[in-house]
Amino acid sequence: MRRETLFFFNKALGARHRTKVIALAIALTLPLLRTNRALGDEDVVGYRRSLYLEDDNRINVSTDNYQFDVGLRDNVRVSGEVVMDAISGATPTGAPPQTKWPFPTFNSLYQTAYQGSYANQYSQFIASNQIYVNGGLETEQQLINDATAYAQSTAPGIANNSASASYQSLTNSPNFHNNKVPLTQMRDLRNAYSFQMPITLRNMEITPSFSYSKESDYLSIAGALNYSLSLNDKNTTINAGWAHNGDTVRDDQFNWQVKTTDDVFLGLVQLMDPKSYLTLNASLSFERGYLADPYRGVMFVDELQLNPDDAALSPEVRPHNRTSQIIYASWNQFVTPANGSYEMSFRFFHDSYGILANTMELDWHQKIGKTLVISPMFRYYVQNAAYFYYVLVPDASGPPNAYSSDYRLSEFESFATGVTITWRVLKNLSLDASYMRYMMQGLDGVTSQSAYPSANVFSVGARLWF
Repeated sequence: MRRETLFFFNKALGARHRTKVIALAIALTLPLLRTNRALGDEDVVGYRRSLYLEDDNRINVSTDNYQFDVGLRDNVRVSGEVVMDAISGATPTGAPPQTKWPFPTFNSLYQTAYQGSYANQYSQFIASNQIYVNGGLETEQQLINDATAYAQSTAPGIANNSASASYQSLTNSPNFHNNKVPLTQMRDLRNAYSFQMPITLRNMEITPSFSYSKESDYLSIAGALNYSLSLNDKNTTINAGWAHNGDTVRDDQFNWQVKTTDDVFLGLVQLMDPKSYLTLNASLSFERGYLADPYRGVMFVDELQLNPDDAALSPEVRPHNRTSQIIYASWNQFVTPANGSYEMSFRFFHDSYGILANTMELDWHQKIGKTLVISPMFRYYVQNAAYFYYVLVPDASGPPNAYSSDYRLSEFESFATGVTITWRVLKNLSLDASYMRYMMQGLDGVTSQSAYPSANVFSVGARLWF
């Protein structure tokens, strides 16, 4: 379905937030890539305030996060989180910089001018009875010849004047000289809730989970079940789990569409010696239904842009099914001379979009004295492009089966580096603060670098044990 211009409005949340919602729901309901936290019999409540601030006043996200973990019985606990997001700022529409727009040129306008001149002159001949010459009937071929000669003489001037006017309109636009991707303003709120109930039965732990997330145009309800089995005097732990998301999202026509996701997971945590352990995980994801982002548009190569201040975009089209596979490995090692520990991890991702991605991360946890821990980190991510990613989509009359100009489906790399400071103020109170710098960079040499954001991420938190 084609539309002259997408209705971005101020709700243009974009696929980034959609991905964030799904990732959060899975993270809260199914511990895919982490070992279970051991708190013994202690109960805990916590609060965290986070700020995600992209450069150049693009997307800003402020998050309030409330957590609790309490014991109901010796073998039953309940934990949960409440997350409230406020999101605002500007996000790319999907169009390239205006210097790449297919604006009218002489060649693109000549044929239209020729056809218009020909049809106009031919109809005038008929209307003025010029089919009669010297009392005789002028032949049809003579009329065609006269209309053709008129069109050949007038069409070049019409096309040249139209192309000049379009060029002046384009270059006079202040956005043209920015050479950056167009942005659209957006604003939204999201509330998310999740609950888990770990039940311990001898050497087994069964954890049913539930999560709920709602925003103005997206609703997500998820359930999960995780199973852990401890073997070899608790030196070996096997984890398995399943999560299901049932989502509804407004499409580009503001109709509610269904999207479902199922994730299955299998993992192993092996204690290698008293100071190190190995984690291995694998997961499969199956998505079905409406998988496009209703607020991302595409521009076709042969669709002329007539308004230099407002791109005429069409909704993107993505496949209705997506499968993905993740393999994760990490090594944790305590270093006695430094009184600290490090974690090295690698994550491999592949999906049916044709995306291959690798993530490598290194974390160090340095204990200083008895109450302070400083944890610097570095993470590198790289992926290739989805098979249906285009900067400009070819052939509006016969488009591909799937197409998107979402820069997050392009070939790019990202870097994240930061530090977290945790201070155990009292026996039952800890405070922490963290900062992370996040940077993205395109690798395909075609997508404008202005599409890729960089951001500063801040957070402060507190936990109280009782």
